[in-house]
Amino acid sequence: MNNEDGHPLFSFAIIADSHLANEKGFAVDGSTSATGKIGGKYCDLLHRVNAMNPAFVVHLGDFADPVPVSPHYEESAQAFNEACKVLTMPCYLVPGNHDIGEKIHTALPGLDDEVSITPSAISQYQQHFGPQRHSFQHNDCLFIVLNTMLMNSGLEDEQEQWQWLEQTLHDNAGKRMFVFAHYPPFLSSRFEPDYYDNIDEPARSRFLDMLEPHNVEGYYAGHVHNFFYNQINGMHQFVVPSASIIRIDYTEFYRTAPTRDICRFDPAKTGFFWVDVHADRHVPHLIRSNNKSPYRTHSWNSTGATVTMDLRIPWCEETDVATPWGVEIFERKLIRNDYPLSALWEMGVTDLRIPVSDILNARVASRVKQLSALGHRFTVVMFGMPNEERRAALVEHSTGIRAVEVVALFSQWQGLAAPLRELRRASAFEVYLHAVRPEVQGWTTNHGLHADLTDEVDWVLQQADLRDAVNGFVFGVRPDMPPCDGYAAVERCLSNSTFKPLLHVPCVRMDWIKMPSDKTSRQREVCRVAEAVFLARANPDISVVLDNFVEVDRGYGNCRGMVDRLYNPKDAGRITTALGCLLPQRMTNPVVVDTQHHRVILSQSDAGHEMLIIPNNETASVEPKDVLADELSDRPGTLVDLVTGEKRVTNYRSLIASIDSADKSQVPMLLSLKRSQN
Repeated sequence: MNNEDGHPLFSFAIIADSHLANEKGFAVDGSTSATGKIGGKYCDLLHRVNAMNPAFVVHLGDFADPVPVSPHYEESAQAFNEACKVLTMPCYLVPGNHDIGEKIHTALPGLDDEVSITPSAISQYQQHFGPQRHSFQHNDCLFIVLNTMLMNSGLEDEQEQWQWLEQTLHDNAGKRMFVFAHYPPFLSSRFEPDYYDNIDEPARSRFLDMLEPHNVEGYYAGHVHNFFYNQINGMHQFVVPSASIIRIDYTEFYRTAPTRDICRFDPAKTGFFWVDVHADRHVPHLIRSNNKSPYRTHSWNSTGATVTMDLRIPWCEETDVATPWGVEIFERKLIRNDYPLSALWEMGVTDLRIPVSDILNARVASRVKQLSALGHRFTVVMFGMPNEERRAALVEHSTGIRAVEVVALFSQWQGLAAPLRELRRASAFEVYLHAVRPEVQGWTTNHGLHADLTDEVDWVLQQADLRDAVNGFVFGVRPDMPPCDGYAAVERCLSNSTFKPLLHVPCVRMDWIKMPSDKTSRQREVCRVAEAVFLARANPDISVVLDNFVEVDRGYGNCRGMVDRLYNPKDAGRITTALGCLLPQRMTNPVVVDTQHHRVILSQSDAGHEMLIIPNNETASVEPKDVLADELSDRPGTLVDLVTGEKRVTNYRSLIASIDSADKSQVPMLLSLKRSQN
């Protein structure tokens, strides 16, 4: 449980890999040089962190760019320490390889005074930055700072650190523990080869085995300049992106070509972590440099129903990263891309739709099982009835499966009744039939039943054999129909039956004329996403599946996406995040009102009313005062721009008075009205 008011016990910030200086010296003048740009970004970040007022700050190393033997090391260290004086809370430092020397690895098998960690480099670090290892406590939690460059070094300091760590863990048994280090134990698998970016064996196994009995809650590392998440023995292991600059080698993750500048300074890939510590968990938020919205949510902390995200584009992909470090230029380096997961968590999405092949692939299936343990629920889709292999996979993952969609042609449905009945009786998850049609568009965006195809729906409802064979049917809401209107039509279709709908809201569409940059089409998509998210929160008993997670900019169909091809949030993703934070956990009686200026979805909550206000793509013929009660039009509330997060106090009548009805560039807004005291 949390504090009585639902707020965390405390919060702290984590910064990594600032690389503030090069051999030209330190600069924070905001100039266009690499040094000036990095320095300026870091100073802006420090001011932002300080204004958020965490309990403390941790920097995970690589404060400066020069190595310990550089003649500029002392100058850079002084500049870093001076820059950090803006922080008004404690700042704890973790040594990085740029600060204390390189770890021993295959291409550096022995100590080297010019490159590796050495006693003199350790002494120099401690002179400028403090102890290389230490621990501190806050709110009955223990925080451990380690020097991972020591591991496998054979130095006397390494053995001292092992002994100190073992004693510290023993002395604090039973406490909540967090570990901060520069190197992660691994990036994708405990058994991956030794890389420049992980802790080499044998120290890796020794380290993890030492931590395991003490139920360490969180492990945070830097060095790789990119986001990664793993869980091992119950320990959440994060790699934190750089505060200033990203590693170019990891841009191999993306199915697009970022510009050369974005490769290094993408403001959506740099930033810091904000960690909320609750009584029963901690929730880490990636705060991107370009995200100024005050709203933060996380899938671990979701308090109400969310949309189900269709992950038909690979979400757990393994990529060969061409890294020019150590001996890796001569080998393959297969690393899992965790940025899709980061984006989903940032939007607070807990429910995910995946093809059955994901749980047949051992590597991806392991990830599915891991995410199920974190509270994610999966809808698994397959064509035809599951064979023995698929049944076994469904059983193995049953605790994380919310529903199974069995896709088939209408001509096959009657023959599926008996096996579907058997599947449903033997399973804890729900079973839905999903129709496809033998036509071009039937295999792309218009699958599922459609409420306007009454002959199809009537035929389905007349099939007596299906009544106890499935929980319901998949309905598609065509791209030209708003989600709430589609759901209302589906409810009417099923009103005299016991079947449930599983609602698909695709944004991907055949776009023969309009280019992907078309403003009207882009606006329609973000409005569609906002309405679907609102619909899902107001109807927690049904699944509302959104299909536009990643921007599609090739092939016959396209969509603008909730994230771009680099998995950076776009407006639709920001809207989802904001609504996840702002909407009450319980909403009832949603009503749709189309006015001259807006489409308004109105729902009641314990606190009052929530009004989702989106621009009408087609001007209605009615006046606003004819459809919204004066009491609601005039009641003041808090209006939030769901893209920027900006808010102000106003009422609906004042809002429409300030908007030109011809303006089609509006973004979705939420107006929260407190319950009337009368």
